[in-house]
Amino acid sequence: MRISKSSKDSIEKILPSKGDLSDREQLIKLASETPAEEKSLSEFGDMKYQEALDRFLDNNPGATEEDFLKAIIRIPLGSGGSAKIIKFSDYKDPAKKVKEIDLASLFTPGKTLASLTEDERDKVNLLLKMTLGSGSND
Repeated sequence: MRISKSSKDSIEKILPSKGDLSDREQLIKLASETPAEEKSLSEFGDMKYQEALDRFLDNNPGATEEDFLKAIIRIPLGSGGSAKIIKFSDYKDPAKKVKEIDLASLFTPGKTLASLTEDERDKVNLLLKMTLGSGSND
């Protein structure tokens, strides 16, 4: 055992090897993507990037893709990082109000979600999806 010179609290210990590496190829295959999977992941990443860029451009009129890249690229902590606190209110569109949802007004007083029929639950889910947008692909 040796103590690392970089930190008093860090201890590096050489561990004995175990096994004969006969499963190595199978494990590498398991951890790897096929070309089709890699393409799918790449397309998904491109789609998410484009969605984020579109949202940024909608919320920041006159901004460019270069402005977006500057906003998302992290500054290395070695150079001091960023001490700026990001506030939601700085990016919130003042013209848009917070949506208020009063589902209780649709049912009799004292009715709980657990006591709703399947039909009523479907209506509640539909109202929420229409109001908040669907967060999943179903």
